Amino acid sequence: MGEPDSGSWGDGPAMRTTGIDSMREALEQAWASRERQMGGLEGIQNRALRLFYGPGEVSPSDPLSAWAIDGYGSTLWVTEWEGGKLSAAMSDLQQATEHVYRPRGYSGAVVLRRPRQGVPEKPQMLWGSEPAEAFTVVEGTGAQAMTFEIRLLSSRHPGLFLDHQPLRHWLAHSGLLQGKKVLNTFAYTGSLSVASWKGGARSVTTLDLSRPIIRWAECNAEWNQIPRDATRFIVGDFFDQIPRLVKKGESFDLVISDPPSFSRGLKRTFSTQKDLLDLHELLLSVLRPGGLLVTSINSANVSWEKYEREVHQAAARVGRPLNPIQKIEQPLSFPSHPANPKSRYLKGFIFSS
Repeated sequence: MGEPDSGSWGDGPAMRTTGIDSMREALEQAWASRERQMGGLEGIQNRALRLFYGPGEVSPSDPLSAWAIDGYGSTLWVTEWEGGKLSAAMSDLQQATEHVYRPRGYSGAVVLRRPRQGVPEKPQMLWGSEPAEAFTVVEGTGAQAMTFEIRLLSSRHPGLFLDHQPLRHWLAHSGLLQGKKVLNTFAYTGSLSVASWKGGARSVTTLDLSRPIIRWAECNAEWNQIPRDATRFIVGDFFDQIPRLVKKGESFDLVISDPPSFSRGLKRTFSTQKDLLDLHELLLSVLRPGGLLVTSINSANVSWEKYEREVHQAAARVGRPLNPIQKIEQPLSFPSHPANPKSRYLKGFIFSS
């Protein structure tokens, strides 16, 4: 799961020429756009939303395309791609974001710098007051409202992927999950598991490679009062655990897959560019006849055509034809720019089998 797997936007020296006024104007325009999309942003400080998505809001030549700004509760989460190349403009960024967002109820900003390769730096305060080590945000309303635990300064990701809000909404509201048995693979902190439960699933199995992340997913299950006998958590590698479930005779009515673009397990590496066939063969091995498959990837370097073709090739290999129900795409808060096709990185499908 996650942000786009690649992208190189802007450079340091050009940022200074953009100026604080231009930064403010771009952030204000993005805010106004979201107000129109959502019919207002009242109460936003209790929720989570991408407030500015540089790759899709400005041209690739604009240094602002190297930034993304999210609001988690009353704290901003600022992502800077390029691993510090824009640090010369950090004081401008501080002033612009504080000018635009503090009057709207945000009390501080945390910045994360993501290098082109390697591990991101440790998050640090950009301005304002430090957030609590862990706090919650709410997505949705009424009986389908979901609560998610957010961690900013202690993690290199807040724990909730905002680009998958439409999928969480579908899982919670489609009406197709009532009484279903669900398997959520590459589950990260389990937000899609929570959405499945809110959608009426009778049981949810959550699988991820990281033990600390599974513990975080357990916290999200507790926040949403999912009964212990209705949820199961598995720590392990997807390519090891799925054959074990098959050997035990387990199958599921809904199988969810949202893998990282690249990961290194205990025995093998995984890449969405190379391993989609193997991935989907295994997913289908635990999907009951007539079940639903939810599959998505976060890869600007894999085309829709290649993705869909390889999913259907995997289905043909195992004799399980798939019928598309709908596509999974980025929400309006992740706009695309016609000059930057990589700004539209999220791809996915919901299939019936």
